[in-house]
Amino acid sequence: MRAAGRPAASAALLLGMLAVAAGPAGAASSFRAGASSVDITPPPYTSASDAAFVPACGTSTDQVQQVWPGPRKFAFEKPYVDLYGVGRYAPGDPYCDADHTHRYEAPYIAGGSGQNHWPTAVESGNGPAARVVVLAAGTRRVAIVAVDSIGLFNVTMDRIRAEVAQLDPTLSAVFVSSTHDESAPDPIGLWGPDASDVPGEPATPAAVTSGVDEYYFDFLVDRVAHAVVAADTGRRLATLGVAVGSMPSNTQSCWSSYPYIDDQSLPVMQARDQSGQVIFTLADVSTHAETLAFSGVPSYVSTLSADWPGAMRSDFEARWPGSVGVELAGMVGSVETPTVYEPQSTQVPRVPGALHGVAGNPDGCSSVYPEPTSGTPVADAHAFISAYGQSVADAAAAALGTSARTVVPTSLQSKDTAVCVKLENHLFVAAAGAGLFPDRPLYADPACTVGAQTGAGATSSPPASQSSSAGAAPTWLKSDVGVVTLGPIQLAYSPGEVFPFTEVRGPIDAAQMPFPTDCYDPVTSDFSCGAPLPMTPWVSAEMNKPYRFLVGLGQDMIGYLSPPGNFVGTQGEVDAQPWLAYENTGPSGDRFGHGHADDAESPGPYGGLAVTTALAQLLASAPGSKVDPGLYLDAAGRLSDSPFPSASFSGAVGVEVVPAGGLAPQRLLIGRNATGWATFDALPDPGTAGTSLAYSVRTAGVMLNSGRPLLVDVFAGAQTLEP
Repeated sequence: MRAAGRPAASAALLLGMLAVAAGPAGAASSFRAGASSVDITPPPYTSASDAAFVPACGTSTDQVQQVWPGPRKFAFEKPYVDLYGVGRYAPGDPYCDADHTHRYEAPYIAGGSGQNHWPTAVESGNGPAARVVVLAAGTRRVAIVAVDSIGLFNVTMDRIRAEVAQLDPTLSAVFVSSTHDESAPDPIGLWGPDASDVPGEPATPAAVTSGVDEYYFDFLVDRVAHAVVAADTGRRLATLGVAVGSMPSNTQSCWSSYPYIDDQSLPVMQARDQSGQVIFTLADVSTHAETLAFSGVPSYVSTLSADWPGAMRSDFEARWPGSVGVELAGMVGSVETPTVYEPQSTQVPRVPGALHGVAGNPDGCSSVYPEPTSGTPVADAHAFISAYGQSVADAAAAALGTSARTVVPTSLQSKDTAVCVKLENHLFVAAAGAGLFPDRPLYADPACTVGAQTGAGATSSPPASQSSSAGAAPTWLKSDVGVVTLGPIQLAYSPGEVFPFTEVRGPIDAAQMPFPTDCYDPVTSDFSCGAPLPMTPWVSAEMNKPYRFLVGLGQDMIGYLSPPGNFVGTQGEVDAQPWLAYENTGPSGDRFGHGHADDAESPGPYGGLAVTTALAQLLASAPGSKVDPGLYLDAAGRLSDSPFPSASFSGAVGVEVVPAGGLAPQRLLIGRNATGWATFDALPDPGTAGTSLAYSVRTAGVMLNSGRPLLVDVFAGAQTLEP
């Protein structure tokens, strides 16, 4: 990490603040680690793979092929007759419904634009996989599982846990997350068959039936469960190196929805056995994995791939032979495929500005970071996968090499809790009612105990045409949050694509929110006629260990998660206020003119609040970082919710905070009351690389002269200091 403008004392301060006593030599016996990997790519079709369809579709595999001769490229495709002669199943083709799901099943690819993503190839050496780490300290053993998937539902994760419990009943807990790989088989149901392949039929905008393939799920669950057992049985005495680095300097973040805030932290940990052999290297990265899926190149879109997480893991494993590389998806909400510049030494200035298009990105890009003064963007999607994977791996390795602390954890705790989330988005309600989420139960009560019945007889929801204002019963889904604490390391699991500011905050106060209150008056265009909408709990500040890993798509997948005031939607998505009144006026985007494309894939305005509130309650057993309401202060005494210069703010020299207990506001200046800036996870801020700025887009407070961080809640600070 570059530390432009950071006081020299910060490095020593970091070492002192994060020092963890290793204890006596015998203490190493209290910590062990194991790791494993497994290929979860659907295997090619062979006659032997038809054994799954005997005797339902024929008395032998030969008879299955004779009766159902439709071409199949991969295993797990139901046998069918190619009535239209298009070379793959199309709606209307006769098929053998061997498992009585009343739908055609095949490992369709999830993600990307459109539906009917038939896999035609597997990226060489980079097919979808799962990675497993097992950590053991004291009497507990916890598995950390990362699956290449756009997002597994909790019901599928529970199947993995159930099989693990049969195979390895003494394992304490299994935490599962997805890498958000949009070139892996569909685990949700949105990418099933459509009528595009039927001769004479126009392309349809949505799947006509679910794309979930139960035969592939059987394969996936079994493989992942056995990988957990392999990692557990392979545990070795170990130590951990842990660091929080920065995202590679040659990458330029891109966004699909407002607000344009990303997570530039790169938490990484690495286990080594007593001989120095690396067991695993794990990095927590907050960007989408959608390179091939959105490339627009038909052959790329139809390729099964692990995307750049696979390339990053391969780099780790080549760098440390015999080890396992692991990628956890972090705060990926709206943070899309970045632009990567070559050579790798290119420096993208991470100084926020106006949103603008960026040329050369393989999937298209809109960024608030300016273009670098040199360097060439990697435009081809396949080339991007290797370039970005290598850049992230190099940044993680650099963090381990320059700032890692070696720790021997002697304690391990894990806990999780169910959270019942109201399904407010009628698009999701309609999809559930149409049977596109066949494995996901939905509920009719806020405790998630009474199943919501549909006409199909499965637990689901009323159709979208029945809005709650028209008397339809509301619908809830049952999800999960979790926390794993290993010595000085803490992982917080959230079940969706979390907008970064939902859990790490940033320069956002009520004035920057699309909806500051629960009222919108379309006659006067008044957005402040009601009670203030709540902000989500500051999860990174609620965490109470020095090394904080925020894990997205963890324990479940329920869509995009942001605070209530950031949801805008489009007409018909929700029928609650203030959103309905605003949508009915027909504006494009929010009140600032910014787009909110991701709202259509959110459970609704309050989903993010429900999840983060439950997570904050899990973390409440130990105090987190000290937080005061406040704002940033410039040399002229002006206040801002951002430390960066603007037309009316010359750049932060300190903060003004409101201490607890009704005390008068206090000004804390860098070099007088504080030694430097602090990040949102309460670490010394590295500054903005390539500039002289000692603060950065990660800045969220100051490091006091006492050596303790003080985080500044600008959302509350604006209400207090600038009412």
